[in-house]
Amino acid sequence: MSTVSEGELEHWFEQGMQSYTNESRFFSCLIRAMVYAYVPVSDDSKNVRLIQFRHPDGYDAIPFFTSAQRAARSSFNGLRTIRLPCTTLFEQTRGATLMVNPNDGGAVLFPEEVATLLQSGTLETFEKVSLGEGPVDVRPATSAPDNLIRALDGNVPLPPFIREIYLLEKRAVDGRSSRPSLLIYAGVEARQMERGARHLVSVVQALDPRPEDIVDVAVFDIAQAKPGFLDEIGAMPVFASGV
Repeated sequence: MSTVSEGELEHWFEQGMQSYTNESRFFSCLIRAMVYAYVPVSDDSKNVRLIQFRHPDGYDAIPFFTSAQRAARSSFNGLRTIRLPCTTLFEQTRGATLMVNPNDGGAVLFPEEVATLLQSGTLETFEKVSLGEGPVDVRPATSAPDNLIRALDGNVPLPPFIREIYLLEKRAVDGRSSRPSLLIYAGVEARQMERGARHLVSVVQALDPRPEDIVDVAVFDIAQAKPGFLDEIGAMPVFASGV
């Protein structure tokens, strides 16, 4: 596997920031590149200990960088920068959350996504959109693919922070679309909502065959009152952890 140059990696990082459609190419370059991370200047440990920071969403993450310049711009006293293959970084930090170029809007990589990168060499893309799409009619799904139902009802192992899953379908009230799209609506622990949504996206992307219909994913805080519309439409969870 050929090594990607720092210049090429930087190019595709910028392209990925401009359009989510370029993110997959960036990740395929990232896994074949050298990257930069922080360690303490003074450290008596025999093992390399990488610096972690607290993400605003409340979890710890290891920052790393695609260029020496980005790493130097973000550093401060008490740290030194090391350069290492991205695959080595990922393999030695399995189970951790990482942030690429955090001061430049880079991606957060959750443990499941790091594992996918190591296994497949890239990550598939998805589009994150706001909910400001106008009024929609939501109902329990009536024609969801069998393999999607099986993947959500416990046949595929789900992380413990995903506590409930509803499989719904939605259609614009103004009738612009004659075919409804599917909506996976999940109750997730508050500090893991982004991670839970992205995990469910990866579950859909791994299906073979893929659903022909559009599949959206949305989450709600499982610790709060269940959204009232679920009872109003008679929705029952396809998965409930029982915790």
